[in-house]
Amino acid sequence: MKIYEIVSADEKLGLAKLIFNNTFNQLANELPQMPRPVAKPIAKPIATKTKPRAPKRAPMAPPPKPLPKAKAIPKTPTQIKHQQQKSQQDYADAVKKRFDKDTVKMPKSLQPLPGNIISPIGGGDAELNRKLDLARKDYELQNRDSESKPWSPQ
Repeated sequence: MKIYEIVSADEKLGLAKLIFNNTFNQLANELPQMPRPVAKPIAKPIATKTKPRAPKRAPMAPPPKPLPKAKAIPKTPTQIKHQQQKSQQDYADAVKKRFDKDTVKMPKSLQPLPGNIISPIGGGDAELNRKLDLARKDYELQNRDSESKPWSPQ
């Protein structure tokens, strides 16, 4: 029978299976029968006491390189002028604060009165001014140093 005489695909497939099966069966019969190797059972290892080990640390990447330091930006003349004025103002404030502390130590009756006080009666009180001058002079007399000239009324 010729292959071209078989028309359907199923018949062609059946013929091919028949040819392959017969060929492989004949080849298998011609080979001498060798015994198959039998797998040996694997002997279990003897259990020994193992010391617990500390787990290994994972490798770490090296630390990153530090960033370069920023360069200082030169100040403009207006910034320099402002900084100088600020430092001068800070110094002036510190001096003023120091002098204010010194006046706080002075008795309140001897502290100078502000110059902008207006008398409710109208005009300055002459007797009050005289008493204040006398109190100031007494205070100066008590606090003068030994090398100063003796006080004389004016």
